[in-house]
Amino acid sequence: MTNQYILGDQNLVNEIQDNFIDLICIDPPYEINYQNLEWDNKSLNWGIILKEFFRILKPSGNLIIFQGWSNVCDLIKISKGDWFLQNWIIWDRIKGRGAKYNFTSTREDILWFTKSNEFTFNKIYSNIKKKTGGMGDKNGQPNRSLSNVWTDISPIVPWSLEYNGYPAQKPLGLIKRIVTIFSNENNIVLDCFCGSGTTGLACRSLNRNFICIDNNIEAIELSKRRNF
Repeated sequence: MTNQYILGDQNLVNEIQDNFIDLICIDPPYEINYQNLEWDNKSLNWGIILKEFFRILKPSGNLIIFQGWSNVCDLIKISKGDWFLQNWIIWDRIKGRGAKYNFTSTREDILWFTKSNEFTFNKIYSNIKKKTGGMGDKNGQPNRSLSNVWTDISPIVPWSLEYNGYPAQKPLGLIKRIVTIFSNENNIVLDCFCGSGTTGLACRSLNRNFICIDNNIEAIELSKRRNF
């Protein structure tokens, strides 16, 4: 089942054995009805989804969920009781959706959950150079330590080299960062909302195994073309 792009829905997750996955990284629909797009207006039963994720994730595993600001707090409330919320990361994608009667929306919320307080975490540094005021490369690192606000990764735009036209495509650099931090080589990464296959591409380049699932045949075909 690993290193495949599989056409299917959430029911396929039920077939994964207990304590099998090292990292779950998903970018599900935000359920905000943005521009009346059908794919982003699907109602998800997070109670059931989180229960299955808890079952299949290893005790040392991580769960990373991209969400929109308007419903991220609801998801945190649903998670309480089983999951540990380790952090709430903000990716400032710079390019945003304009609004006449509101602020331009440039943030992506990334929730980091674990099953316990013993989890995989590989510390890395940002792409932002330090301003050390003559102190040199403190601790041997020329770049700033990575915070929970990420401003150093550019979004996908139509003129990006990796742009493939798929809705809500995430930058490869962003997903590679997540895979690097929250998993180790030869680990198994699950993405059951895989879209155009960026998670699989990141895993292949970082020597991780992956299971990528999507219920859209066009997404699966695009993922295979990008990766094989």
